[in-house]
Amino acid sequence: MLLPALAIVAALGGGLVLGNVVLRQGPLEALVLCGVVPAAWLALRSWWWSVVGVLAIVALLPFATLPVGGAVTPALLEVAQLVALGVGVLVLLFDRRQRLVLSWTPALVLALMGVCVAAFALGLGRGYTTQTLHDFFKFLLSISMFFVVVQLARTLVDARLLTILLCGGATAAAGLALAMYAAGPGFTLRVLSKLIPYGYPGGRIVRHIEDDPARAMRAVGTSVDPNSFGGLLMVGVVLAGSQLLVRQRSVPLWLAAGSFTLLAPALLLTYSRGAWLGALCGLGLVCLLRRPWLLAPAAAGGVVLIAVGVGASFVQRLWLGFTLQDPATKLRMDEYRNAWAIIQEHLWFGVGFGDAPSIELQAGVSSIYLTIAERAGALGVLVFVLAVVPLTLRALWATRREVDEASDLRLSLVAAFAACLAVGVVDHYFFNPQFAHMAALFWMLAALVFVLDRPLLLRRASFGPDAHRGATPSRIVLAVNRRVPDGAGADVHTPRGMEGLLQ
Repeated sequence: MLLPALAIVAALGGGLVLGNVVLRQGPLEALVLCGVVPAAWLALRSWWWSVVGVLAIVALLPFATLPVGGAVTPALLEVAQLVALGVGVLVLLFDRRQRLVLSWTPALVLALMGVCVAAFALGLGRGYTTQTLHDFFKFLLSISMFFVVVQLARTLVDARLLTILLCGGATAAAGLALAMYAAGPGFTLRVLSKLIPYGYPGGRIVRHIEDDPARAMRAVGTSVDPNSFGGLLMVGVVLAGSQLLVRQRSVPLWLAAGSFTLLAPALLLTYSRGAWLGALCGLGLVCLLRRPWLLAPAAAGGVVLIAVGVGASFVQRLWLGFTLQDPATKLRMDEYRNAWAIIQEHLWFGVGFGDAPSIELQAGVSSIYLTIAERAGALGVLVFVLAVVPLTLRALWATRREVDEASDLRLSLVAAFAACLAVGVVDHYFFNPQFAHMAALFWMLAALVFVLDRPLLLRRASFGPDAHRGATPSRIVLAVNRRVPDGAGADVHTPRGMEGLLQ
């Protein structure tokens, strides 16, 4: 009798709460509240669900906030990351078979977080607001996703699944952006305006080249900023395109080809030159290491397309950037000079994450490396370089020496990560608290490269050809777990039902 009574009380209480929300906020907020309980149950049921939630929000609703709040409104991404971290901590505390992954790279990422916290503290008093504090907290949460992925992805199957999820999320974002672009600026304005009550900005909703309505519209999807959206699509293009080039695919051919077909035109329509060049660097790296004979025909094909005038507007935009002729490039050059002046005055710890120290200078520059030097000083740059450069070089060296599925998947991931490092020369969204979702994407990619750079662990994982037989993509059920022994004494929670995607 106790359980039915509790169920009745819970149902009545839930009905009263939902009714109050409908009256005070609206039906959409009530619908969101209805999804909280099953979402929480799924996240607690499987660590994978919480990470899937983070990836979905990064791709589709990066700036969404909860329909509640006061001085600070919780961001949807922030809540999902806290859940992922919380579930991970619970797994480590209550499952004695789990062990912390200790190595130089995680230690350096943790040191980078420490340097950022120190720089933030030293910059107190430089125009910090409640929003500054909140953005910095979200930024630290995004960096901490590195540790979540490192602990979660213990085998080749886990890394393969996360790569598929990354491709799928970027592809969904590209499809949505193409649909909005095809419907025109009016439709895009109506769609994104409906997200304003949920944390999305109310200004500059429809974006054009150089903010000139007479020029071409830029694809943004639900990511607001075309440059950061281009960075997301760039990662998807490199992952999907590289899987079409390697010898042993981890992403199914239908998914890799379909994703690339949507991602490539969406990336072009962002008119983000940094993302274009980053994608070329990533795919060129894969061609160089796996299909070098393709480089000459690809270059010749590009020259022919330019000669006949195909994609003339894209080529012209690139040329204006290379020759420093357009206003956006000239603004970047001013930012570089301004950043260098700040770095010279505050060499070791930077100016923190607030305003510049004087009215003659302005904080903010379109470069990851200059941003780190400006915000966290030379010490921050040193720790960042030590964390990411040896990781990238080790992965590339291992990829060059080995040719198997793990090596080919590692190549795809390190190519995408190298593309992020390349675009970081001319843009800053991978290390900017205002773009926490892109920081999360960057460090999750770094974690996957790190996971596949542990060959001893991957060799211990034994997966026969029949390990995932009998499943199809329609049987995607993440809530039920299957434990896969990694050979090191610990069990890795791998979701059942995704096997069809792994074939």
